[in-house]
Amino acid sequence: MNEQQVACKKCGNCCRKGGPALHTADIDRVKNGEIALSSLITIRKGELAHNPQSGKLQPVSVELVKIVGTGRQWDCCYYDESACCTIYEHRPLACRVLKCWDTSEILALVEKDTLSRFDILEEDDPLVPVIHEHQRLCPSYDFQKYFIEKTELTPAEKKKLEKMVREDLRFRTRVIEDFQLKLS
Repeated sequence: MNEQQVACKKCGNCCRKGGPALHTADIDRVKNGEIALSSLITIRKGELAHNPQSGKLQPVSVELVKIVGTGRQWDCCYYDESACCTIYEHRPLACRVLKCWDTSEILALVEKDTLSRFDILEEDDPLVPVIHEHQRLCPSYDFQKYFIEKTELTPAEKKKLEKMVREDLRFRTRVIEDFQLKLS
């Protein structure tokens, strides 16, 4: 007799698939430090990410702030093999609604009501104008056009992409130095 799963088995598989995107319901967890700013990354609108609804790598339609992953498998940084989730009582909405045996609720959250950097930072934070400058100088590239629909770049496309990458790296290096940030 096969019993249908109806509860979490605490196997950690969901945590091993990367950190979740944050939603507006998570703002207080970030603002009060339950989820550290240093544990967050941003995927800008248009950048490529795995979409769990389609199962494909595709450009995101909104900016995503996610909990960073670690290791080769990109495990959630709050996952600990021995203790499971180290912020379980303060885990984000996506983790709260995730049921591996019924993914409908979490899939309904994909790219909906997500937090952006501007939701997290105060208006007068010195990084806000830097983010705007980065958006202006280094807009998200049309990755779908060049890396999903095509098999090969032309020499002119390669040159353009290389220039964009160099400009982006130069910008990030300057910001890291100017604001004494960690590279990570």
